[in-house]
This record gives sequence, structure tokens and C-alpha cells, in this order.
Amino acid sequence: MRLAQREFSLNDQKRFATVSGDHNPIHIDPLQARRTQAGGVVVHGIHLLLWSLDSIATAQPSLPPLRRLRAHFNKFVYLQERVDVDLTEQGSSRARLSISVDDAPRSKISIEFRDIGQDCPDWGSSIVDAIPFSQAPADLDFEKMRDQSGRVSFAMTSEDAIAMFPAATKWLGARRIGALAASTHVVGMVCPGLHSIYSELQVETCAERAPDHLLAFRVTEADQRFRSIQLAITGGGLTGTVESSARIPPVQQASMESLQGVVGPADFTGSVALIVGGSRGLGELTAKLIATGGGRVIITWRSGKDDAERVAQEIRSGGGACETLAYDASQPATEQLALLVDSPTHVYYFATPAISRPQSKIFSGERLEEFLAVYVNGLWQLAKTLHARQPRLSIFYPSSIFVNERPRGMTEYSMAKAAGEVLCADMNESMAPLRMIVCRLPRLLTDQTASTTALEIAPALETMLHIVREVQSRPS
Repeated sequence: MRLAQREFSLNDQKRFATVSGDHNPIHIDPLQARRTQAGGVVVHGIHLLLWSLDSIATAQPSLPPLRRLRAHFNKFVYLQERVDVDLTEQGSSRARLSISVDDAPRSKISIEFRDIGQDCPDWGSSIVDAIPFSQAPADLDFEKMRDQSGRVSFAMTSEDAIAMFPAATKWLGARRIGALAASTHVVGMVCPGLHSIYSELQVETCAERAPDHLLAFRVTEADQRFRSIQLAITGGGLTGTVESSARIPPVQQASMESLQGVVGPADFTGSVALIVGGSRGLGELTAKLIATGGGRVIITWRSGKDDAERVAQEIRSGGGACETLAYDASQPATEQLALLVDSPTHVYYFATPAISRPQSKIFSGERLEEFLAVYVNGLWQLAKTLHARQPRLSIFYPSSIFVNERPRGMTEYSMAKAAGEVLCADMNESMAPLRMIVCRLPRLLTDQTASTTALEIAPALETMLHIVREVQSRPS
């Protein structure tokens, strides 16, 4: 049974961040969020939970008292996705909800009904450290997370709870709504903090001896193998546990200083390299390698202007020559590239949409079109425009081993990368002296491939150095 449907906007996120206290950038900052494994801004799991509880309470105003609540936040929900909450099971003592996008489950919620059980545990009163509010999330080493404990004040007032979740507040009370909101404050801002993922919540209602507006927490388990953190929480008439994980921080590419000696100072002298998508990841590394070798680089950015300027400044400070250029590979190339003063001799095409998105269907035509717009049409527009200015042009097109392996959920990505390979082969045959260099890259450590667990990842520097030498081997 469908209870509700909505889309979450950035304004929705910012409002919830204010009333919950969770200002983690993965939820409110598009530029910083793109450097996480999510690849973009995602909705707070607790925001989804409270919206779902409000939806069932709206549909059924006479719900029995809540005894236990369990929520699994399995997959990210992104901005502007159409999100459904469905009642999948209901009896006299329990109910189950499912949160989905295009029929692909993202979160599951289990509810048990009964009168409130025992008194709230008293361990929370022994937690004396009050965590001062800050809009900057804590950036902790994993080892420092093991012994974290404290108390956070509710950011959500009764008025906030009533305004945003009126039916759920009437059912559960404003203080329990505030306690649930405070749990995302703990995870997103305190522990694990900056690089956190909120995975699961298990709580039950309890009777408070001295009601206050504080949520106490303590770390009860930390497993570095999986970068998982378990927290015990109590406060606001709730007690239970929160499961979370500490994401791998954004990947820091090699510095200019560290590349001294990796390439000779004159190895790439005389070349002008356009690095499409050079503000981070493999594009950033490629730009630094070429600049260290004496080549002049132009790095493009679509939304990460600050990242592009950071990379450019580092290259200049290291003695290299670097410029930046706003460029959207999904848009017509001619006018954008008209701003180039000098014609590039070499191009590295790292433009990409966000790669991973959960979906229930084997294939999505819309998703394929999104990839084709960049990997095929965008490549073609750029190549023909620059080839008209510089016929002896070398262009590197990074394909992927996923074309062969085709992992689950990567059908459209693999298809589009393969189509780009076909286009490159035809351009090599028909547009000489243009040279297209294609390589199916292994999994390399970048922002979008970093994970909370150890994976087989090839060394990015070694792989890209070999490719750069091959591409640059053709003189301009």
C-alpha cells in the first residue's frame, strides 16, 4: 500500500540539517558530496525515517504505542529522485515499511506496537561530556573513534517537530522525534563524523525518570576491517543502538613534489595538454604528471571550480604551467572551446557523470542516454572541434574493464564505454592524422571507487604514468 511519494530538494536537506544538527557535507554540499562514494548529495537516512513514520501516522491516526523501531538504510537516496514509502505488512503488533525509488528498495523499517516497556537505562547519566554544537563535522582517525562518548543537545524543538512531522509527533511525542533527529547529529557530526555513513538504527521506547533534551552515546564496538562503528544511545524516551561506518576520505592524488624524479623535467616540453575533468581524480594526477614533465596543461571543470583552482595553484607552485577552463562535456563543444587561445596537442578525456546509482531494472534507457551524452557524443563533439584546429591531435579515451566484466548494476555504463571504443576506432580510420588511444582501465583508487572495505585496486600512478608516456610519445 502506497503511503506517500515525494522528491527531496537541496532546500529540504538544508532545513533538515538545521533542525537535526547534522550539517555533514554529504547531505548539503554538492561540491564536497561529489568527492564521496555517493558521488552527489544524498538524503539523511533519519529524514527518510521521520518522513515515513509521519506518512503511516497520517494514514492511520490511531496507531498503537510504539515499542520497538528498526531501520536499515541500505542504499543512498539522491536529490530529486521520486521516493515512495509503502506499507508492506501490518498486523496488530507490527508493521513494515519500504522506502524505494523506481521500485528499487533503498531502506526498510520495522515497527513493533505495545505499551512502553522498562525504565530507560541510567548509563546515560554517567556520560558527563557535553558535545558543543559545531557546523564543522569532526574529522577523526579511526582509532580515536573507539573511545568516543558524550551527550548532544536536541537541535529540533517541539515547534520544529510539529511543523515538519505533525502526525508522527502526535503519535510519538516531540521528544522522541527530537531524539531520532539527534542520532543523525551524533553520527554525521561527532562519531564517526565527517566521513560517516548511517547504516542502521534499533531503538525501543522507555520511561524516563528525569526527562531532558539530550541524547547520550558511547561507542560499544569498532571494527577497522570494515570501518564499522556501533554506538549505544539513550535519551528522549528512546534507547538502543546505531550502526554506522567510516568512509574512506576523499583520495589525495600525488603531490607535485612527490612526482619530481618520476618524470624528467623536459619529458613533455612543447606539448599543450587539455585535461577534460582535471579538477580531481585521474585527471588531476595526469595534469600533474604532464606539468612536472614540462608540458603546459589546461584543466577543465564543470562544477568543481574551487577544486580546479586548487590543482592549478599546486601545479604553478611546483613550477608548472596550468590554466583552467569551464567545460561541460554534455553540452555543445564549439563555443566552449573557442575560449582556448592555443590549440591542444594532446587531450585526456576524463569527463564522467556519477557512475553508480541504485536501480531495480536490468536496464534504464534514461541512464544510458546520460552516459552516451558524455562518453560518446561529448567525445565526438570535442574531437571534431579540436581536430579542425590541430589535425595532429592525440586523444586518450579511458574505457573500463567493466566492458568485459559487466558487474551487476553497471549495464548502461559498460554499454556506453563500449560505444565510445567503437567511435574511437572509426575516428582512427577516418580522421588521420588524428590519433585516438583507448585503454580499458582497471579499478583505480579515486573518489568514486573508494570504499569502506579493502578491495583489489591497481596503483593509479603506475598505471597513468604508462598511459601518459604513450599518449605523449607522438610529438606535436
